[in-house]
Amino acid sequence: MHRKAVFALAGIFLAVALIVPPLIFILQADHDLDNLIIIRDNPGLATSSNGTITDQTTENHNTNLIYAAIIAVVFVVLFVITLFYGVNHPHPHIKSS
Repeated sequence: MHRKAVFALAGIFLAVALIVPPLIFILQADHDLDNLIIIRDNPGLATSSNGTITDQTTENHNTNLIYAAIIAVVFVVLFVITLFYGVNHPHPHIKSS
């Protein structure tokens, strides 16, 4: 692989590591807002057989935090490995005739 392609791939890994975790939290906040609007309009839905809406929201936040952390760690590691490979990639010597 060319060195430029390796660095481009490393850039993609870094972009994913920086963009996806905040995007997960933005989508979670949007989902929470939707739930609050539904509860405001239908107060009887504030509880379920498993607990209150607050318990469910906290569980969803914890799960999304774990997902975001795993995605960030995996893609940062991929970025570092790809960057290391791009810097230390041996090039075959071109023989001139």
